[in-house]
Amino acid sequence: MLKNRLVFSSYIYPGITFWVIFFSFSICFAGTTGKIAGTVLTDGADVLAGANIILKAKIVNEKEMPLNTPMGAASDVNGEFYILNVPPGSYVVECSMIGFKNIIQKPVYVAVDRTTSLDFSLKEEYLEGEEITVIVDRPMVVKDLTASSAKVSGATIEALPVESFDEVLALQAGITTGINGGLHIRGGRSSEIKYYVDGIAVSNPFDNSLAVPVETNSIEELEVISGTFNAEYGQAQSGIVNIVTREGTQEFTGGISVYTGDYISNHDSYFKYIGNINPLSQKYLEASLSGPFFINKLTFFASTKLTDNDNWLYGQRIFEPGDSSNFSSSNSKNWYVGKSGDGAYVSMNSGNSYTAQFKLAYQISSTLKLTYNLINNYSEGKIYNANFRLNPDGLRNQYINSQNHFIGLSHTINTSMFYNLKFAFYENDYKSYVHKNVFHPEYAAIYRPSTSEPGNVFNTGGIDGTQIFRNSKSYAFKGDFNWQSDKYNLWKAGFEYRQHDLAYNGYNIEVNSLLNRWLIPEISSVDHNRYNHSPVEASVYLQDKIEINDFIVNAGVRFDYFEPDGRIPVDLRDPNNNLYPTSLDSAYKSATSKIQISPRIGLAFPISEKGVVHAAYGQFFQIPEFERLYENPEFEVGSSFNGFIGNADLDAQRTDMYEIGLQQELANFLAVDITGYYRNVRQLLGSELNQTYRTDVVYGRYLNNSYGNVQGVVFAAKIRVPQYGVTADLNYTYQSAKGVASDPKQSFYDQTSTTESLITLNPLSWDLQHTFSAFINYNQKPWNGSVIVRTNSGYPFTPGGYAELRNQGRFKGDLFVDLNISHTFDFDKMNIEIFAKIINLFDKTREDLLPQINPAEIEAHNDIGKNLINTLYEYSYNPAGQPAPREVRIGTKFSF
Repeated sequence: MLKNRLVFSSYIYPGITFWVIFFSFSICFAGTTGKIAGTVLTDGADVLAGANIILKAKIVNEKEMPLNTPMGAASDVNGEFYILNVPPGSYVVECSMIGFKNIIQKPVYVAVDRTTSLDFSLKEEYLEGEEITVIVDRPMVVKDLTASSAKVSGATIEALPVESFDEVLALQAGITTGINGGLHIRGGRSSEIKYYVDGIAVSNPFDNSLAVPVETNSIEELEVISGTFNAEYGQAQSGIVNIVTREGTQEFTGGISVYTGDYISNHDSYFKYIGNINPLSQKYLEASLSGPFFINKLTFFASTKLTDNDNWLYGQRIFEPGDSSNFSSSNSKNWYVGKSGDGAYVSMNSGNSYTAQFKLAYQISSTLKLTYNLINNYSEGKIYNANFRLNPDGLRNQYINSQNHFIGLSHTINTSMFYNLKFAFYENDYKSYVHKNVFHPEYAAIYRPSTSEPGNVFNTGGIDGTQIFRNSKSYAFKGDFNWQSDKYNLWKAGFEYRQHDLAYNGYNIEVNSLLNRWLIPEISSVDHNRYNHSPVEASVYLQDKIEINDFIVNAGVRFDYFEPDGRIPVDLRDPNNNLYPTSLDSAYKSATSKIQISPRIGLAFPISEKGVVHAAYGQFFQIPEFERLYENPEFEVGSSFNGFIGNADLDAQRTDMYEIGLQQELANFLAVDITGYYRNVRQLLGSELNQTYRTDVVYGRYLNNSYGNVQGVVFAAKIRVPQYGVTADLNYTYQSAKGVASDPKQSFYDQTSTTESLITLNPLSWDLQHTFSAFINYNQKPWNGSVIVRTNSGYPFTPGGYAELRNQGRFKGDLFVDLNISHTFDFDKMNIEIFAKIINLFDKTREDLLPQINPAEIEAHNDIGKNLINTLYEYSYNPAGQPAPREVRIGTKFSF
């Protein structure tokens, strides 16, 4: 526990900055609301004090829904007003004053952590009840943007041919998708992203992935911050993904969408069984309902999504897990190959999932609001393994059950001040096995294939004996305080305490062939790892947003504390304490607590009504994924290069990030954003080699000894032509992402293969020098269409596998096009939409990933007789490395 407490305080007026740092502890929260600010004048440009500005309704699915309690403010003696704590979305805003015509502006879009400028010019009223309605265009340039971020509304997401918000993120500037499908923001590792849902972090502490899936039909706004994010965000190095979910409405609205499809491709040489088209192979169902909930001012939003997919990677059941073979003879004619399979084609990456969300919002009074949000997900599916392509029943399954409970209280003290209190509990339970019962008879077949089985052939029997049980529970309590101290300064301060309970149990089932028994290995075995840990995170931040007409500043600082709740070996030459045993207190010591201070500052300079220059700098840090801290908790090292241990005393990884950019509206339909950035990454997770007192035994261990840097330029363009129903977003990124290693264990792997490790900077495996994406939407009812285009210059690879040429080669680039077309039929209060989605429209594949095999190797493979099982080409080619083939989905949606 900390004895000293660090607290940060600042007081800023134009031209004066004073920082005071004092001691405390706590953690951050994410923004979930925005702000409206503006001026009320007469049509003669005179200041108008005392005018009332009210948010009358929220626009949902093009319908105006009254608010539980209208929000508003009055203009002051200077005619100025601001409205704080406004949830994201589009609103109808009315300005009224006795003796003047009411003015209604709509749709007024409010985004998280942004200030929406809204000015009114009132005319004198000659006839009572006169009002003027003004249709507002969403600004093309965000004047208070001090660092790069992209916001996508739920309505926009629904128009895209996507199934998850990850696919939306991949379209944003500065974000690339790795060859294995992981997202990378500005060249960072996938684990360097932090996910927030409704203002609270919900990253899985084991690997920093999203702990609880959020479906697209429940998203109000999706924000990805790829630049220098504010002090309110922490424990992230590359970027922030902030999701705000929908709330209920005062009137009932809802919809249900059902669609099915299959993969339709001519590439039957790439994918087995792809030519067998089944329209019900891919099944999807989405539904949502919103409205009042029994008592006054209590609303609900409920949504669900179900999927049942066979997918596209198939194996053929030539062998069963219980089959065995004998390859001991040098003459293949004498080999015994047991085949009891029925020859059926079996999906090897099938899966199904169920997600449900239920959110309540209770406006207790005009100043007090209580919310509860539940998200639950269950999914299961096969874990693809190419070696089981002729024995698909030996594959493991994975089962994931996750849930998130969130309770929030928002209290508006006055028009200038409000605070939030939030409590969250989320759990992620992961299991993986073929059969849960360790004593299932099929596990007797773990080692059924003969040890004489030759290389370059698929498994001719056997079963995956790995079983993994992993559970994380996270508890978080946090508070935040917002204060508009004057027209220039919006202060934000917050705290959070978070505890994780982690449980892991993983092993490889062992078989005693002599006793014909199979069992779980002892905990002292290299093949069995088990632990329970309860690390604690806490932090505090203070931030000030200063808004002057031609100058905007976001300045803040964070203080973070981390208690790892782990231990490390004292003597790294005897990590398991078995060569020279001593007491546990002498052999191990507790990992130390970690303290971090990170300042952030962002600037925006509006150079005109149509242009803004922005610049930012920040220091960022992130404790490595917890699974790295606690890996192999018994510190068994086994034989040489056969052991790797975690390190609970790992320090935070650190990044200095710089960026500068320009937003410019070139025409009333076109705006561009050009931003350059540089990231210096140090203390990055890597590995070291250690030798035991037995000089023939060397093992690996995690250490903060890697580094890298990323530099790039992004060019983004927005096109808005509402009169023709056309919108488009175009994003181009040039980037160079280099580091010592893409994988933290790279140096260990190098030594295992007797390759000398490199300490030079090389392109990282996800380094795409040129990427381009475009989203084009046409919406003129009853027709709607959208197209996504993605292309890149190709992933790096190591020619010939030579370490000195690591990632110096480049694969060919990719080009993918996705399409969505729909037609809507309006029936009074109900709409019926028929749609078709085509993913990978042109059925693009990666020919440069096809095996290049020497004919002499093929001849040798056949001469030995291995082609009785499979050809060398079949073994060398892995269809999982190819993009998914063309998928066609057809469905209908009913909404009201």
